[in-house]
Amino acid sequence: MKIVRSPLLVAILLLGCAGLCPAQSIDAFAGLNALTASQAVQNIPRLGGGLFPSAGANIFLGDIGIGGEVAFRGSQNNFQGTQFRPIYYDVNLVLDPIHINPAIVPELMVGIGAQSLRAYTGLTQCGTLSGCTTYASSNHLTAHVGVALKLYVIGHLFVRPEAHFYFIRHNFEFQTANSERFGVSIGYTLGGS
Repeated sequence: MKIVRSPLLVAILLLGCAGLCPAQSIDAFAGLNALTASQAVQNIPRLGGGLFPSAGANIFLGDIGIGGEVAFRGSQNNFQGTQFRPIYYDVNLVLDPIHINPAIVPELMVGIGAQSLRAYTGLTQCGTLSGCTTYASSNHLTAHVGVALKLYVIGHLFVRPEAHFYFIRHNFEFQTANSERFGVSIGYTLGGS
C-alpha cells in the first residue's frame, strides 16, 4: 500500500472529514510583528528589531486544535558587511479554553519549531538536493509558547493581538537562548459558529 505524502491531499481529506466532527473550524491569518531578544554583548549581530510579517492557520475540532505559523524579518539586517535574516517556524497544539463571549476568544499555544538564520553571502552555492542558493543557513530547534486574543469585528473576520516566546537551542550566533515576538494579525474563521 502506497503512503500518501502530498500535503495538499492531506488538507483536502481533512476538510472533507470536517463534517463528521462537531464544532470544527479553520482560522487563517496574516500579521505584522516586532521581535525582541536580550543581548549582553554588543559586538555580535542583533537578533531583535525590524518588522516581521507572519502567516499561519489553525484547524480546530471543538476547543482543541493544531496550528502552524511562519514569521520572517522583512528586510535583511546588516552586520559587518554580512546581510542576514531570521525566520521562525512553529507547529502548535492550540487551545481555546475560555469563551468570554462569541466575539472574544483567547488562544493558548504550545509547540515546537525552528529558527532559521540565513546569511546572504553574495556567492551562489549549489547542492544536488537543495538546488542553488545565495545564502548559508543555520537552523536551531525551538520550543514555542504563545497567547493570542481573537476579537471578531464583523462576522467571521477577526483581529488577533498576539505574543510568542521562543526558547532557542544552541543559538550561539546571537548568544541568547530566547526571543519574543509581539504583533497583530487579521484573520478569517471558516466554519464554527
